[in-house]
Amino acid sequence: MQKPFTREGFPAKVGPVPFLGLSLLSQTGMSFVQQGLVVLGVFFVMAYHLNFTELGFITTALSLGVMVSMVFVGVAVDRVGPRMVLFWGALLMAGFSALLLSVRGYAGLLVVLFLVGVSLAIAPSAGTKAVFTAFLGRPRGLVMGIRQTGVPLGAAISAALLPRLVPAWGLPPIFVLFAAELLISGWAFAAVMKSWRTTNPRTVRVHLNRGHWTQLLRPALVAFLLVSGQYILLTYSIADLHQDHRMSLAMAGIVLASSQIGGGVGRIVMGHFSDRMSGRRAPVVAFAATLGACSALVVALLPGTAPVWILFLIWTVFGFGAVGWNALALTWAGESVPSAHSGFAMSLTGTIVFLGSAIFPPIFGVIVDSTHHFADGWWMLSLILGIAAVIAWRSTETHS
Repeated sequence: MQKPFTREGFPAKVGPVPFLGLSLLSQTGMSFVQQGLVVLGVFFVMAYHLNFTELGFITTALSLGVMVSMVFVGVAVDRVGPRMVLFWGALLMAGFSALLLSVRGYAGLLVVLFLVGVSLAIAPSAGTKAVFTAFLGRPRGLVMGIRQTGVPLGAAISAALLPRLVPAWGLPPIFVLFAAELLISGWAFAAVMKSWRTTNPRTVRVHLNRGHWTQLLRPALVAFLLVSGQYILLTYSIADLHQDHRMSLAMAGIVLASSQIGGGVGRIVMGHFSDRMSGRRAPVVAFAATLGACSALVVALLPGTAPVWILFLIWTVFGFGAVGWNALALTWAGESVPSAHSGFAMSLTGTIVFLGSAIFPPIFGVIVDSTHHFADGWWMLSLILGIAAVIAWRSTETHS
């Protein structure tokens, strides 16, 4: 197997390092918007006088949009290649993001967020397939981990910046920024791809046998459960830290950013270790799920007087497990089927991930609204992540 960053035989207009860097830029740009809109939820709460359940539906609207389109985008990527899909998709993402400027009420916000989500499926589907294919014959766990670090990196940037920028600028300039950076980052990555297609697009069909579907079910189910941690952490951390720990919104955003940085480090470190374990993804995903479940339990037990440095430490470790699993699960899914259908498999798993991200945050919000305690929601999250850990560990035993 070739070393991951050897230039020889690399199928792109640039070498593997700048290719991966632009892939990371594209994913970070998409995440800055998609995750940033979730971070902005606390400002939507104030603007539209929402409760915590309604705050959860902001995440749901975005996630449902991504979920609806991701499989179709994945099939399109398999047929015509990621370059064409990302080039035109960047225009679509920027256009729908600009529609946020026209929103005047909560119902209209949910509709536009759904449309933004539909378009945002393009960047991860095209980018994941591009990296997965370009690094064929090379260790994929590390490079996929680096690429997927763009998700928590974009979330960290948005968590650190947006709570400071919105009070100073207002929301409309933020929406213009979203549209501009989606266009620039998408086109920059598309420009270095070669126009390739794995087979004749007229003959591409999804032909997976029963064994392939069984293999794909495991990472898909684990990912569905694990995404609860990623999006509940993102949606409710600022509100919890502000209400129960008396933090300012700006400081709470920085604590949330630390969790996303922890998640980014987790994606790289765990991807590297899965490569060192001969490409065995399930045991490393199981470790991430276990760490996330334990972290949610700790957060549920935290007193309101916990020192700030303790909160930073806990949220960083929480992010390492609850956010760090994503790249491994997608790689696990892509490697469960023939390579010609890897884009479909990863996009299907991505769709299931966004289904989970649409379902779990409102449930968390209902629990908090009903009990008036964030701790009860964190208890629920710990249970969900614990179930994911058990399934992943059992998958490890199946492959041993």
